[in-house]
Amino acid sequence: MRKGTIRTLGAWLALMGGVAMAPGGAAASALTPQTWLPGECVPQFKTSLPVFGPGYNAALRRVNAVTNSKILVKMVQSSRAVLPDPLAAPYNATDNAGKACPAPTYSPTTIWAYETWTGDGTRKLAPAFWPAVTLEARRGRPLTVTYENDLPSWSVDPTSLQGLITVDKTIHWADPQRMMMICMNNPTGVDPVTGIRCDTPYTGPVPAVPHLHGGEVPSAFDGGPEAWFTPTGLKGKAYRTLDSPASNQAIYRYPNAQEPGTLWFHDHALGSTRTNVYSGLEAFYFLRDPATEPANLPRGAYEIEMAVQDRQFDTNSQLFFPDGSGPLDCLDAFLNPVPCSNLNGPPTNPGTHTFWNPEFAGDVALVNGSAWPVLKVEPRRYRFRLLNGNNARVWNLTFGAAPVYAIGADDAYLDAPAPITSVFMAPGERMDVIVDFTGLSGLITVTNDAPVPFPAGLSPVPYTDPVLCPDPANPCPADQPQMASVMQFDVSLPLVGTDTSCNPAAAQCGRVVPTVRLTNGTGGAIAAGVKVDKVRRLVLKEHQGAGGPLEVLVNNTHWNGLFSPRIAADFPTNGISELPRQGSVELWEIVNLTMDTHPIHTHLVQFQVLNRESFGMAAPMDYPAAWAAAFGNPLPASPICDNLDPLNPCPGYGPPLPYGNNGETTSLPNGQTGVRVFGGNPSLAGYLMGDTTPPAPWESGWKETVKAEPGKVTRFLARWTPTSVPVVPNVSLAGQNFYPFNPTKGPGYVWHCHILDHEDNEMMRPYLVAK
Repeated sequence: MRKGTIRTLGAWLALMGGVAMAPGGAAASALTPQTWLPGECVPQFKTSLPVFGPGYNAALRRVNAVTNSKILVKMVQSSRAVLPDPLAAPYNATDNAGKACPAPTYSPTTIWAYETWTGDGTRKLAPAFWPAVTLEARRGRPLTVTYENDLPSWSVDPTSLQGLITVDKTIHWADPQRMMMICMNNPTGVDPVTGIRCDTPYTGPVPAVPHLHGGEVPSAFDGGPEAWFTPTGLKGKAYRTLDSPASNQAIYRYPNAQEPGTLWFHDHALGSTRTNVYSGLEAFYFLRDPATEPANLPRGAYEIEMAVQDRQFDTNSQLFFPDGSGPLDCLDAFLNPVPCSNLNGPPTNPGTHTFWNPEFAGDVALVNGSAWPVLKVEPRRYRFRLLNGNNARVWNLTFGAAPVYAIGADDAYLDAPAPITSVFMAPGERMDVIVDFTGLSGLITVTNDAPVPFPAGLSPVPYTDPVLCPDPANPCPADQPQMASVMQFDVSLPLVGTDTSCNPAAAQCGRVVPTVRLTNGTGGAIAAGVKVDKVRRLVLKEHQGAGGPLEVLVNNTHWNGLFSPRIAADFPTNGISELPRQGSVELWEIVNLTMDTHPIHTHLVQFQVLNRESFGMAAPMDYPAAWAAAFGNPLPASPICDNLDPLNPCPGYGPPLPYGNNGETTSLPNGQTGVRVFGGNPSLAGYLMGDTTPPAPWESGWKETVKAEPGKVTRFLARWTPTSVPVVPNVSLAGQNFYPFNPTKGPGYVWHCHILDHEDNEMMRPYLVAK
């Protein structure tokens, strides 16, 4: 997405001609002066990996959410050691380009974090940490959580992290000061009563709301974007709670009735998810069920969760989040390719969004909040629950000579372990893997070779470029080469006892209860007996401003569909267009018209990937042109539509055709015919390339976050029932509810891109479950 981080001739010319660089300096925050500390100046492998659990290697014990069926989770400001102490690990003298590194001052890093207490608030169960200490719940044992927002604002406490991480008031966001109508697309606006300007960072009470990612929960307790609440008692329109808590609290009840797996919770406030999660508001949530989990998995000291993230820091060891006042050091790469360090330049369109950057790319790799850590391990099998907790960066991780097996993805276990050569995760995705260190010794470096943006961005390893470096013998130098390393394992501990855990190499470690199949898991085939009730064809569309990306939309529709004339015409009551029925099965086709891979996440419902297939992006099979032409000639009479960009004639208008009444039907691979197609986008017939590819083995089970690749249609089958409910052959269950709650009640759910910078600026849509 980010023009300034794609090394092509057109991209560099667009950046150099369309973006005014901030003069000098490297200050990230508009409120608190900072000096950026380039990531390559930070020494690697000098910190220890923090571990949770009951094992001998655990720094903190996980929170038992079974014996503590009611807990209090406070959102607080805290601090912890993140970077290595320069006295113990002298920092590097020069950066990647040979420039002198600034002298750092070591101090604990200020964070926002979840802190866990007993339900009555009398005893602390876990201190504030980054990520927060994991909650361990049990299937069939509901958990009641009181969430309390105690985050300080900069206007009250100048030491608040809010002074370092800038919230942009010109995007569609939580807006506790109620300035949205003044500020949206108008950075020069001023509130006539308070005198607050739109082009200044937000400094009011912090809106926040936790979302249990992967949870099958009532929408009232889903932690949706408009369910936010502040320390001062201000609330979003979708705020819901049990009982009558304090004004800065919300009480959620999680049924924990779903199949076991690796969930996580994180902040989801509208328009400030990227800043709140960047600040540290995330945590694992394990849902266990000994009766159905794979038998004899590595446990205790040998089961370790890892949140793998990227961040930037200043010379005072504090988080550094670009808001437009820091330099982009890649500009000279067009004429003289050099390694880049800071990929985060000024906002692409400051005349519209003062501080919003399209995609954040950090230059320091963190695991469990520690920079490039080391973990000492025994020569045996370990289970690692991995989370990509980045704003935007994709990880493709390898583990040296150690064999790696996937046993689960997102919140679900696989029927059988899948040997993998790398762990490939987009933001929001989880991978549950077994890494076998048996017979190994010494240091093993976890490496990463995924470019950012993905797949056509800058790479941490040397690469070729059709314009700059076309000769494979003389490739472009790596950008942020320090990001090619993530952490190290030190196989130096003596083996304790005998490793009796399940062995994935011997086809052990699979599910006890087989996956209920909607697909055959190998691509192209819908499972026998599955009746599809509806097809939705939905596009991902990026729109450009004068300086680069302005916003990315799902189905060319804004978060508030009433802002999109086509959707408003078809759904004039609330602008919500996705209305799946409870119990139904739908085939979604995500047609990616952008240049980026977008991780698409659905709340409440899990799905199974059917396949991916390329479509034509140029004549004579040019689907983007056909999509644009479907708006008609002349274009709709709307101020949104013009003829300035032939491929983007109506940004934000909604789909070009009526959403559900254009009469299109389709036939499915299982022989089902006459299935209605919704979404308002032209048929793909005549534009598909026929290169259908199946899901990777590790993504063949249940998922709720999937990579939608550019130039491809990604197909998945979603079913609005719990994943454990069996299929009734050739029978539609539409209209029947199998959840232990009513999914049609409450404020509803959302689906969105899990690149946090994208979802914070319109790449998210609400949906309602219908009866």
